[in-house]
Amino acid sequence: MDVLGDIEPTQFPLPKHILEVWVIVLIILVTIIVMTSLLLCPATAVIIYRVRTHPIHNGAV
Repeated sequence: MDVLGDIEPTQFPLPKHILEVWVIVLIILVTIIVMTSLLLCPATAVIIYRVRTHPIHNGAV
């Protein structure tokens, strides 16, 4: 007779505060991603513009 075979697995719901922590962590990660993209996209556009319009590429030197 197996002692562990008599025990049925039960699903314990997660406490509410753990779920709230995950929501807060996800909101923070999404905020970091959005702010980084808002910072990097214009900076990348400026770098590409400056490289393409550099005087050496235009034959001024």
